[in-house]
Amino acid sequence: MAANLFLPITPPIKIEKNIPTKNPKSKSTLPNNQKNLSNSSDPNLSFLRYIQCVTQNHFPKKTTLISAIKACTRLSLIKHGESIHAHILKIGLNTDRFVATSIISFYSSFGNLNNAQKVFDEIPVKEAALQTAMLMGYLNSGLVDKARIFFEQMEERDVITWNAMMTGTNKNGRYDETLQLFRQMLISQIKPSEVTLICALSACSQMGSLSSGQWIHSYMQRNSHEIKQSVTLQNSLIHMYSKCGKLEISLNLFFDQKERNLESYNTVLTAFSLHGFGTNALSLFSQILKLGFRPDRITFLALLMACSHSGLIHHAYTCIKFMDQVYGIKPGTDHYGCLIDALSRKGLIQEAKEIIKSMPYKPDEFSLGAILGACVNLGEIELGLETAKKLIEIERYENEGRFIGLINLFNKVGKKEEAVKLRKLVRKRGKNENLGRSSIEIDGFIHEFASGDSIEDLNT
Repeated sequence: MAANLFLPITPPIKIEKNIPTKNPKSKSTLPNNQKNLSNSSDPNLSFLRYIQCVTQNHFPKKTTLISAIKACTRLSLIKHGESIHAHILKIGLNTDRFVATSIISFYSSFGNLNNAQKVFDEIPVKEAALQTAMLMGYLNSGLVDKARIFFEQMEERDVITWNAMMTGTNKNGRYDETLQLFRQMLISQIKPSEVTLICALSACSQMGSLSSGQWIHSYMQRNSHEIKQSVTLQNSLIHMYSKCGKLEISLNLFFDQKERNLESYNTVLTAFSLHGFGTNALSLFSQILKLGFRPDRITFLALLMACSHSGLIHHAYTCIKFMDQVYGIKPGTDHYGCLIDALSRKGLIQEAKEIIKSMPYKPDEFSLGAILGACVNLGEIELGLETAKKLIEIERYENEGRFIGLINLFNKVGKKEEAVKLRKLVRKRGKNENLGRSSIEIDGFIHEFASGDSIEDLNT
């Protein structure tokens, strides 16, 4: 009966070849192997281990239950995970902090924060790992303010907890808060890990905060004996300098790397694209192929961005064909978006429109935004208004800066009433305070401003 609770797992695995069957002469065979198979890196095996225990009337160990819950999370088996939770409640292991941590992570992964909260509230002693799981649940649900309050109330916070909070603020675009947390962490005398530094450098990259990035770089150098200088951390440093306008420093760091992976080359490709060095990006791409690296989706995206920013239309077309026909990588909306952006920048609006019609995806806000920008610049009224209507339908007012272009277009064609209506609509959606917001670093201080602010506003 218990086996009927579960759906088939794909790809199918023959249980008899992986899990020992019940043997009267060796009754301990199955339980003794629970730990090995339940800790398997293959979630299918971990889940099948649990099924085998239930169907053969063996009492599953905690490690088996935890691994089965984790497998359900990785395989997106929501109903199965709920069934295992019900089983855990039945056998009375629901108050075990290790089991509870895995259940909270399971529910949080699928946005069921209510159930995660209920499980958390049932645990009498809430250790750091359990609280971190609940913290990540808030962050994954976008409840950053609630997560921050919860974080500040935690009596015990280890480096994993700090990393979770910083990752969450980065994910939700609150980069200044990430850097505040990093400083607070150092004051609390918690030693940052590689993940901590990558989060902090990512925040510097997004904010364009060169001074903060340089300070973190200096910290890494002073504590080089304690900090693992992994390739990923070095790549984050290279990306930070390139995003903050210091291409030469980022290239020097790249050349000084003793070990490089594909991510290293992708980082420099992105740097070239950001600074408009399209031909350099093409040369580096040739070098990547000569070194035997197999380019991935990010490689081609960086290359297409370089082509777009440098006006290399022919190379952009070639890149789209190359990634599909040679490497079997289907271009995504972001890849097509770069091609459309390249065409729009050159004023080839009709060609860009044809790409939108032919690509196997619905156009996203980036693609339509590129065409809209070109329409505003070239005075293509009819196509511009048509694109604007489509953009309003899918944009959901998440990109405030885009609406400045829409308003400008309405004003340009004499549709003043439409421009006023759009401004009111943006205000109604609560976006007026953030309309066209940006940030700039002046003398080591980050200043945030909105469209319409004057230079004097930066001094207030």
